[in-house]
Order: sequence, then structure tokens, then C-alpha cells
Amino acid sequence: MLIPGELLRKKRDGGELSDTEIRWFVEQSLLGTISEAQIAAFLMAACIRGLSRQETAALTLAMRDSGVRFHWRQLGLPCVDKHSTGGVGDKLSLLLVPIVAACGALVPMISGRALGHTGGTVDKWESIQGLRTALPESELGHLLRSVGGFVIGQSEDVAPADRLFYRLRDVTGTVESIGLITASILSKKLVEDLDGLVMDIKVGSGGFLPTRELADELAEMLRAVANHVGLPLRIVFSRMDTPLGYAVGNWWEVAEAEQALRDYGSAPPDVRELTERLAAEMLLVVDHAASLEDALFQVRSIWQSGAAWERFHALVRAQGGQWEESVKAYARILPTPVLAQREGYVTAIEARTVGLSALLLGAGRRTQYDTVDPAAGILLRKKPGDDVLPDEPLAELYSSNPSAIPEAQELLQQAYEFGDAPPAPTPLILEVR
Repeated sequence: MLIPGELLRKKRDGGELSDTEIRWFVEQSLLGTISEAQIAAFLMAACIRGLSRQETAALTLAMRDSGVRFHWRQLGLPCVDKHSTGGVGDKLSLLLVPIVAACGALVPMISGRALGHTGGTVDKWESIQGLRTALPESELGHLLRSVGGFVIGQSEDVAPADRLFYRLRDVTGTVESIGLITASILSKKLVEDLDGLVMDIKVGSGGFLPTRELADELAEMLRAVANHVGLPLRIVFSRMDTPLGYAVGNWWEVAEAEQALRDYGSAPPDVRELTERLAAEMLLVVDHAASLEDALFQVRSIWQSGAAWERFHALVRAQGGQWEESVKAYARILPTPVLAQREGYVTAIEARTVGLSALLLGAGRRTQYDTVDPAAGILLRKKPGDDVLPDEPLAELYSSNPSAIPEAQELLQQAYEFGDAPPAPTPLILEVR
């Protein structure tokens, strides 16, 4: 008989928990015989002391096995997914699912919700009126066969231990733990019965990993655990100092993604570049392309032909979304401008501050009990390299709660930096492994 307090002391003092101890702790947490206070203590000890590769692998598998597991390989097509460590304005999943599905692979995407200053794909997707992200397994199989993909939330049956731990991490200051991040990501992805996974690891102030050193540490842990469980993995390191695209916030990011799929040339350059590379890596990791050049050709052809845009709307309809009604509803939300106070060039936009501004507007959650305002968000009108004049709009703020706007407006002003010359260009994609 194991004793929770003894396991907590062992981890607190720097000991390494065995596979049996970790699996028991996860199972008892779900049964309720271990309290949330004890789970929080475990999370804090794991964050401060760290988890070894063996502990992380054991935690990943225990959380994977805590609920249902799907079996999609019987459908006869390569099954692939992508996961991002989270960023500001990162709406790329909403482009990647229809693009890669239109290229002939299956994309069963189980996504998360807003966490801290970063948005959540499920919250964004649910901003489409009527759209459902909780679906029975039989309907998921139908979606894969008919549309080639889906975007759903983590149900109570999918890695429920991760669901429990994830909720507590956000309110206990343990989000940044490399071992906990790895176990959380991979436990959900292993449920999907994938042939391959692509990780987009964000580096910079707008992500949870501000330095390349931390990003490399996470990449090494992800690789080690993926190898341990036999999951092919490709890792893309991308910069997250500046928000991706122009839209930040749930509906506004969905609308920007839809417009980018509708008109390839209108896609924000950073969104287009990173989407193309991630989609290409998704095809490569499941051997659905002969080379990077072949993968990029497939992605661009599908995107430019309009097939990915059509697949986007097929997916919206299949999950119950009402697109035209949503467009009309959000058009009634009036913007509040943020004006430039000087002449010059925008030299930087601090992504974390933009994310916090959107959080103040209601686009995310400050506590686990908060609800998200799907109409809350920011449209950036100026980005680094753009010239500005006094009183010219830098951005527009949206919220269903007008009282939230003044504080967010003031904070967003602080995100912008100006100079007398445009900044030197910096690479968006840092490395691919």
C-alpha cells in the first residue's frame, strides 16, 4: 500500500519516483482518494525538482491510459497532428487541419483552451456560433472519413488525468515545468493513435519558453519520450516575440484564418510562412511527401487552389458551425482604437503584453472558473517595420464588456516600441529537427 504523503516527500527531497508509484498516484488522483491539495503539491515538487526522462515517460503513459484510446489507423490513411507550445495570435491549427486534410492525410486534433496569456484553439473554434467541440467517438470517425479531420476539446474521457492536472497547473504556477508540459502534450496525442506528430516550440516573450535554452530542454525531453513510446516526431522552433498575424483573440483569429485560406495572397506573411512549413513537416513525418520541396509544393497547390478553404467550411458545417450567422453577429461589435503618440517606425511589439491586453478584454482566463468572451480581441493595424504618424491607429480593441477596454488600451500602448528607422529583419523559423 503506497502512501501519498511519502511519495510527495520523496519527490520534494529530490528522489525519483518509480513507474509503479507514478501510475498509482495518477490512478488514485482520478479516484479522488488523493486530494487536489496533494496533486498541487506533486505538481510543485515536479516543477521545482524536475522530472527525469523515465518519470516523464511514466507520467505520460499513465495519463494516456487514464481514459479512452482511439484507433484511426484502420482507416488506411496516414494520421498526423501538430501541437504548439502556445503563443499570441497563433491561429495556425485552424489553417493546418484543412490544408493537411486536403493533401490526403487524417488530422484528428484534440486541442486545449486558453492558458495564461496565450489563446486556446478550442476557445477560438467555439467562437463560431453553434460549433461543437465535444463529440462522441462514432461521430469523430465519421468526420475523419468524410472531411479528413476535426478540432475538438479534451473530453472527460480523453486523458482525464491530464485534464485534472492541466487545470491545476494554471493556478499553481507550475505551467512552465518541462516534464509536466511533455507529459501533458504527449498523453493527449498518444490517445489519437498517430503515425506522426509535429511540434511547434515557440521561443520568446509571447510563449511559455522565453529562451532557446528552455526550448531545447523541452525538445530533448519530447524527443526522448516520443522515442520511448515509438512516436515519429519533428520539431520546429519558431520565434514568438511578436504576435502572429494581425488578429489576437478568439473570433478575430478564426476570421483571419478563414480569410487567409480564402485568399493565399492576403495571408499575413508570418502566418503563411510558418503554416506552410508546419504543414510540410506534417506530410513528411508520415511519409506523405518525398522531400521538403515536394511537401511544400503539395501544400501551396492545395492552398492556392481553394481546396483548403473549402475543406475549412466543410469542417465548420460538419461540427455544427454557422459561419454566416457568426460573421453577422461579430460585425456588430464596434472597435476602440489605440492611437500612436509619436511619429516613426514600429520597432517591436512585445507579444506577452499584447496577450495580457487581450486577456483583460476577456479573450482568456485569469482563473480556472472564468468564461471566455468570444468577441474579445485585438486587431493590430501596425507591426514591426511599419511607419506611423501621431494619432494614427496602432490597433483596434474589441470586447463585449466596454468597462474592460480602458485598462487594456493603456496596457497595449506599452507593448509598442518605436524608433527613427525600421528594425532589422529577424528569422521566424529558427530551426527544424
